[in-house]
Amino acid sequence: MSTNDHTLSPRKNLRRIATPRGSNCITTIRAHDQLPMFTASIGDGTLVDYEDIWQRKNLLLVSLPIDDPTAAAYATAMSLIEPRVPEYDSAAIITTTQIEGMPSPGVVVADRWGEVYYVQAADRASELPAPDELLEWLRFVQIQCPECQGETQ
Repeated sequence: MSTNDHTLSPRKNLRRIATPRGSNCITTIRAHDQLPMFTASIGDGTLVDYEDIWQRKNLLLVSLPIDDPTAAAYATAMSLIEPRVPEYDSAAIITTTQIEGMPSPGVVVADRWGEVYYVQAADRASELPAPDELLEWLRFVQIQCPECQGETQ
């Protein structure tokens, strides 16, 4: 696990907090935070409003800076797993739009209510987690029992 992880671990309730040198954000979202409402432009120029996803689907949010030479390759790798995202009752947003609190490059996995389970920031997109690892996080979030989570908090 990288020192850039902000994680609600499936095995441990640990958070590791670090802001990479190249991160383009001042305040970083952390595990257990609520994801702020946002509107982002995706690859084809379509605007996606998080309000349309919130309370309906879990979310995989990937923020890539325009000036990162590794961003295009990472976006291509993510596009290969995008068809599998709905299997986990989830939506994926891959964007270059700067989102409040979101590291860029960075990844967030949140449940349908906007609670963040996983955050990772990196200096370059190529240092972000592999797409299959992000699918595992979506699977983990999907199998969580909201009633059980409330009892442990």
